[in-house]
Amino acid sequence: MYTAEEFGVLDIYLKTLGILFVIYALKYDMGIVLPKNKVKAMVLLAISFLSALFFTLVSFVLIFIFQDRLLGLLQIDKIYTFILYILPLNTLFFSLYNTFNYLLIRNKKFAASSMNRVVRRGVEGGVQVGMGLNSGLKLTGLYIGDLLGNFVFFIAAFYQSLKGIKLDMRIFRPRLLWSVAKEYSDLPKYNIIPEMMNGFFGASITFIALSKFGMLEVGLLEPTQRILAIPAAFVSVSVGQVLLQRISESIAHKRKILKDIKGITLALFAMAVPFAAVIFLFGPELFGWYFGDAWKISGIYASYIVIYYSISFVTSPLGQVLIALKEFKVNAAWQVAKFILIYLLVFINYDSIYSFLFSYNLVGSFVYILYGFIIFYYTIKYDRKIK
Repeated sequence: MYTAEEFGVLDIYLKTLGILFVIYALKYDMGIVLPKNKVKAMVLLAISFLSALFFTLVSFVLIFIFQDRLLGLLQIDKIYTFILYILPLNTLFFSLYNTFNYLLIRNKKFAASSMNRVVRRGVEGGVQVGMGLNSGLKLTGLYIGDLLGNFVFFIAAFYQSLKGIKLDMRIFRPRLLWSVAKEYSDLPKYNIIPEMMNGFFGASITFIALSKFGMLEVGLLEPTQRILAIPAAFVSVSVGQVLLQRISESIAHKRKILKDIKGITLALFAMAVPFAAVIFLFGPELFGWYFGDAWKISGIYASYIVIYYSISFVTSPLGQVLIALKEFKVNAAWQVAKFILIYLLVFINYDSIYSFLFSYNLVGSFVYILYGFIIFYYTIKYDRKIK
């Protein structure tokens, strides 16, 4: 249906979207669950909404001006020029979904938040498969599917988060927007650059593989990353959002949080171990069965990096604890260190893709184990202050 090279271009597109997404809402969306005051939460939503619209317009202008340079930088053929113009709109929908999803989490509508992810994947996959079967639509199928999936994502979150709520347009008053933006200025100040680095970290396996081995290997790694990310997409991310709401509430009421953190860590660990074992032992067979024999090599790649993905699955959602504790500087420092360590791999010469994946697994596992220790240190430090 789709070739490895076509999946490679898709992977570069999605990783670029993930990096752009960081700046669209200026990270004010993260603050929606924090204030006790509901009006402030809605103003933060308005700031995030307006910011996303602004950066969408800026992105279109920059792409129009630097179109050819961007294609060359990403090593993408000109027949894919159209994806540059889909990218800002797709990023807008995903950013708006994320903004309204934080409102869902604030209002404890966790089931709706989780269900939206399932529906989004269903729409995306259905469109991609349907268009992939038509030779005339095949080239655009992967991207239209992702765009429509994020559009449905946004519409569902918008409707569910505002259902039964009368939206007061006074939240868009410039003076109020400025006042709340200033009060929560630590969110962009200490999160945008680290989160951009986090976006580049998430894209690191793709970008490094592209620079070292070419588009074919990037394409073969795309299903590897997609399958290994499934637990995070359906469980880990939702757990992190629920955790942020619960921990923020506990902190507001000056309650201890270590017990909750331990319980969630053990639950995530219990899910990660069997998943890692299955991929490690039967990866090539599973990938060959699901994608076809030509993709067994992607299963071999998966066995090399599944340990890193499993550790990340456990510790990533716990990072919301640092946000709830307002330890933005600590979280930022870790993001910077993680970025530097992983991109040092660019300066190593590898004799094969396998030696690169082995090195990537070691570095990725180390930085997320370190993250876990940092999170528990600050959790224990907070609990000791609570009598």
